[in-house]
Amino acid sequence: MNQLYKIAISIAFLLLPILQVRAQEDIRFSNYSYNRLFYNPAYAGSTGFMEAVLAYRNQWVDIEGSPETAVLSVQAPVNFSKFGLGAVVYNNRFGIQKDNAVFLNYAYHLQVSFEGVLSMGIQAGVVNKQINWTDLTTYDPNFPSPDDPAFPDQDISTWVPNFGIGFYYYTPKYYIGLSTPRLLSNDQPATEGFSDNMKFKLKNTVFYLGGGVNFPIGQELKFKPSLLVISSYSGVTTAMTNFELEHESGVSAGVGYRTDDSWAGILGYQLNPKLRFSYSYEKYFGIYGSKGYTNHEIILNYNLSLRKSRITSPRYF
Repeated sequence: MNQLYKIAISIAFLLLPILQVRAQEDIRFSNYSYNRLFYNPAYAGSTGFMEAVLAYRNQWVDIEGSPETAVLSVQAPVNFSKFGLGAVVYNNRFGIQKDNAVFLNYAYHLQVSFEGVLSMGIQAGVVNKQINWTDLTTYDPNFPSPDDPAFPDQDISTWVPNFGIGFYYYTPKYYIGLSTPRLLSNDQPATEGFSDNMKFKLKNTVFYLGGGVNFPIGQELKFKPSLLVISSYSGVTTAMTNFELEHESGVSAGVGYRTDDSWAGILGYQLNPKLRFSYSYEKYFGIYGSKGYTNHEIILNYNLSLRKSRITSPRYF
């Protein structure tokens, strides 16, 4: 009964922040718990072993030009030290726009209690932002030319530096993190050059607040609720919450909800101590029937011990 009470309190705690949020952030993953370095540089080195993550998300399936995102991240602790290192590479496509980015991460881990560790991380990198105007077919009957002069007649490619910070507190039972991984403006360039994109624009800064709990249910099951709140300084906010059951055999299943009335089904399997596979199917069920799009997402986690001792029980909290 005491265990069920704790689970009920945790569910209520995770649902409370999503009651008043109504918007979304461009790049997101339904199964964010297994792609944590993308959101928080302080996660680097927190697992005790090297972790590589390959994630792919396809939004609005069957809609031409719909968003597609691919992420590759690697993080690991530096042996016999309090440091962690990581790297994130991602490609994000949306219509005629495309971003390619590379970020390097550094984190310092401080033991603040018997089980609790506080990690402070920074990241820095570059983003190549592109708009392929030549892929558009434009026409304005008021002009003799077949192309509308309001649109540029050449593609744009701009390199934008960026950096971010994060904080991450974790124990074997739960974690909580706060980060803003990309502090500079993410505006797409209208013309060549990147001076405008290098400006710090507080209204465009996005903050991530995430947390999760690991509850054992008997000897064979674990209940793992989690929450990710994404908020901009201007007040645009969205939240995602997942509820997942994991069996000792390595099979996991759960559901997720996002505040734009999207629901997700989540499946996972720990193929062996090193490799985990996760899949999510997401669909919109809100009042706007025309938005009934579906999203697919696949994530692979590969863990490798950096010491001679083998990995016996990979953890994510």
